[in-house]
Amino acid sequence: MNKMKLTALLLTAVIGCAFSAGCSDKKITVNSTSEGSEISDNSAENSVEESTQMDFDSYQEIVMKDIESAERSDEPLEFTELGDEITPAADDKDGDLGSYRESAYGTKLYFNEDEFPSELMQTLEQYFISFSENDYTKYTRCTYPDYLDKMDEYLKKELQYDTKTSFATQCSNLATTTNGKFKISRLKLDTPQQYQEDKDNLEAYFENFKDMLGEDYYEQLKKDTDKIYDGEFYVMAEDRIGKESLLVSAYEIVLVEKDGRYYVFG
Repeated sequence: MNKMKLTALLLTAVIGCAFSAGCSDKKITVNSTSEGSEISDNSAENSVEESTQMDFDSYQEIVMKDIESAERSDEPLEFTELGDEITPAADDKDGDLGSYRESAYGTKLYFNEDEFPSELMQTLEQYFISFSENDYTKYTRCTYPDYLDKMDEYLKKELQYDTKTSFATQCSNLATTTNGKFKISRLKLDTPQQYQEDKDNLEAYFENFKDMLGEDYYEQLKKDTDKIYDGEFYVMAEDRIGKESLLVSAYEIVLVEKDGRYYVFG
């Protein structure tokens, strides 16, 4: 995998549009739906009328309004038992994706439980659901607290905005893929290959963020947490009319376990 690809998603979440001068030129087309009479004027998910377009900055601005009063929370996530493992037939249209278990949210989760615990996978699911629902508080419940602290400090110092702005930017970035409101439909987590022959994946991952996290952050993180997981993930989502598309493909992500809880870096 190209080294730039390893960190692109996290950089997008942290830096937002700072690295993309053309960000404000992006357009989000919102499809007509039969739910038009239920559309609210102050929600980024349902804020435009049928057959209209919204530019990236406008969408981001509405997300910011949605989360204006949202607060950070360290309340643990609540999990439910996943459905039984389902293995599609070889000739099924989804047969090549392998076995999955369905969550209470209807998301098909593809993962090896010997490598990634069920609650870790559901934490990752909730992390992505937070972007689809513009739920900043849920995002903070999924994200490693010390990472949030350091990211907020870095953003304010270097870019003069905060984690809420970063979160709203990421919501808007993902919404461009599905032309507006979306629902997470599938999530796959694999153990990644070794990206560099001479360097551990996790060591290389945290080196990319030494300006934000510090030179020795990875070594300290190993002491502060019970386990660090390196994963490669894929996300599929459905748009407002139920059309499914690939949202994110083959990106590296890091999760940690601490005191019985799981957290995402991102």
